[in-house]
Amino acid sequence: MLPRNILLVQLTRLLSPLSRQTTKFHHHRHNRLFPRVRSISTTPAPQVKARVLPHKNTFINQIRFNQADIPDLPFWLTHTVPPLVPNNEVSPVQCLEACKRYVALATENAPGWQKRHLSATATSPAITQDGKIPLFTLHYAAAILLLFARTPGSHFLVVHILTTGTTLGYVPAVLDLARLSQRSGNLNMPQFEHAKEGLARLVADPVRSREYRLDTLTLAALAQISINTRASTDRAVQLLEEAFKTYEAAAAAAAAGGEKKQKQQNGVVFWQWRTSAVLALSKIYVQRKQLDLARELLSSTAEELDNPELHFLHATLLEPSDPHRSYLLRKAAVSGVEEAAREVARETAESLKEEGLSDWERKTRQVIADEWAGIAGDKAIL
Repeated sequence: MLPRNILLVQLTRLLSPLSRQTTKFHHHRHNRLFPRVRSISTTPAPQVKARVLPHKNTFINQIRFNQADIPDLPFWLTHTVPPLVPNNEVSPVQCLEACKRYVALATENAPGWQKRHLSATATSPAITQDGKIPLFTLHYAAAILLLFARTPGSHFLVVHILTTGTTLGYVPAVLDLARLSQRSGNLNMPQFEHAKEGLARLVADPVRSREYRLDTLTLAALAQISINTRASTDRAVQLLEEAFKTYEAAAAAAAAGGEKKQKQQNGVVFWQWRTSAVLALSKIYVQRKQLDLARELLSSTAEELDNPELHFLHATLLEPSDPHRSYLLRKAAVSGVEEAAREVARETAESLKEEGLSDWERKTRQVIADEWAGIAGDKAIL
């Protein structure tokens, strides 16, 4: 299974500029009401360049890559390895050959080539018996290209593969493209209509997205949150609470049966974006002054997920006198959460006022406070 988080982090950075690419064409203005008049100037009239707005098939129709953007075999031998490719699920040769065929087909762009030559159902990396390229293999190849290839065209190839996979209903591609567009704030843009429609279909069909149900619900909720209305936030809460209930039910069933098969039958294999779900739902609870619900959710998940943002949010909901608050603040601070480091610096600086401190202890605490302030990037707080 492709570790989608790696692919997403890299693609999000690269996708925003792609969505702003434009196609240039000549626009000649003509008015039938007036006859043409020859200009007295000998300088040719400037051609007016109009911006072509992105549309549903923008990424599919724009071929901004070629065979030269595919690295040679040594590249694939070096990078098609764990942990990116666990258990050697695909081979270097399979990735290379899949990319070469894909680029050739995309460049030729014969009508209906995607359905004729690609398979969204194959679970093996090998070319199918009827000669189709598995999207399973292309998805791995896309991740490797994105992480390690250095040509501009390779990044366009990755986006093209994801978009094509989405149009064919390949669930991992749908989720990846939807997540990218959601994180860049472009999910409602025309060029991501395929991702938006695909995500909506997955939400409405629990059976089809069984293996990815929890991530589907999480991503749909994040998309609703980005709309930022009362109704969309209510819908986000419904989706997230459904995800948590589904997860808890599957965990209980797995504990009772103790078999992986039973867990799969309940539709849950993994929850890639569980941390995002906890953080999103907790923040909504806080915004709505439902602090008990937020504390309950964070206390039951924060330690297990061990995420600095969760630790910091949890700490802000505890009383200043609660020793667990300082513990959580420090965990968040050492992981680079500036607000947490700033708060720890304040606490440490405040402790300098305690009576009975030796000069050595006072100096030590001052040094520690300075260190925390340095992490926060703000020594003015002292």
